[in-house]
Amino acid sequence: MDRQLSTPTAILLGSAMIAAAIYLGLRHGPAGVATDPRPAGGAPSQPAAAASSAGPAPRAPGAAAPAPQPAPSVPRDEVARQAARALDAHRPALIERCYKPAVAAQPGPRGARYVFNLTFDAQGRQIARGIIEDHEASRPEVTACLVAALPPVAVAPPGANVRVDVPFSLP
Repeated sequence: MDRQLSTPTAILLGSAMIAAAIYLGLRHGPAGVATDPRPAGGAPSQPAAAASSAGPAPRAPGAAAPAPQPAPSVPRDEVARQAARALDAHRPALIERCYKPAVAAQPGPRGARYVFNLTFDAQGRQIARGIIEDHEASRPEVTACLVAALPPVAVAPPGANVRVDVPFSLP
């Protein structure tokens, strides 16, 4: 006796699996959280009855609204200049540790050019760093050494998170 699912049974099982997936996916709420339309002072921007029927659900007691990111008090160009000076301060050590051994092992290409993507928090501490190689003047062994050898850099507190791109070259 050969047992197979009938078409109606397969449709019923498939529908149940889809319903379960939708239920589990929607149970935790939407992925993006809507912001509260009330001003910072807490006064409602519309009557309470209309807000409760049309607006977002009220916050739990003690839950704070996410603070908006303030504009940096230090201009982005100044942060970039400070980051460039901080990278330049490490240049002699990086040449000795990373560049000279690579050139001794393989003479060409002579230079190496990069762009550092640096993100600083409001206190001026580095919170993220990326490095982009110039493929025409690239030395992968130098890039790997730079990533490992360069300590986090810091700038004067900008007052908000700031991302800058800083050109850098060796030697």
